Formats: sequence, C-alpha cells, structure tokens
Amino acid sequence: MFLIVRKYFFSILLTLIITYLCFMNTEPLPEISVTNFDKLVHFLMFGGLSGGVFFENTAYLKNKISYQRIVWGSFFFPIVFGGLIEIIQEYQSPYRSGDWMDFLYDAIGVLVSLAICFKINTRLKEKR
Repeated sequence: MFLIVRKYFFSILLTLIITYLCFMNTEPLPEISVTNFDKLVHFLMFGGLSGGVFFENTAYLKNKISYQRIVWGSFFFPIVFGGLIEIIQEYQSPYRSGDWMDFLYDAIGVLVSLAICFKINTRLKEKR
C-alpha cells in the first residue's frame, strides 16, 4: 500500500483536492462573472489529473507494462472519476448538483491533456 501511495503521490493528492473542490459548499464564495468559469475549472482539474497520472505512470511503470496500458489508465481513470463525481453530486451532495456539461468538459480536458502529454513525452524521448 505504501509503495502505491509513494509512486502515485501526486495523482492521489490531485484526486483528493478535486474531490474536495467538487463537494465543498460554494455558497460563501463570491460570484465570478466570467461566462462558463466552472467549465474551465473542470477542464483544467481533470486535464491536470490526467497529465499527472500519465507522467507518474511513464516514470514508474514504463519498464513493467505496455505503453497502451499507461495511456488507458491515464484516460479511463479521470473520465470515470469525473462521471462518478457528477452522479454523486446529483444524488448525494447537499451543496452541489450534477451537470453533464461539467462531465463533458472533464472529458475534453482529459483528451487535450493526453495529446499534450504525448507530445511532451515524444520530445523527451527524442532528447535522450
């Protein structure tokens, strides 16, 4: 267990932060007048999570499992996590409501992040 926490510390930390942000009471926060600001936040949170998982996987697991498995883990975990967040918000959260557009922006953030991660990883490999 400790080995998993050590290897995925950043991803676990991001997951906990995102979970807190998605369920916290936003009533006392000031209104932000930027259109669709919450969609941008979802895009950035889940894109960041996907990138974090991707680079932790490539750093720790590249010699043990296939590259496709690394990518699928970096893709499916954030997407499923985003969907679960929206379902739980809708049916269990006293402060928040689920929004499938948030989930769409979660998924778009993951896809954009993976494209960027592939590009960065390819450049890093070329430099070696």
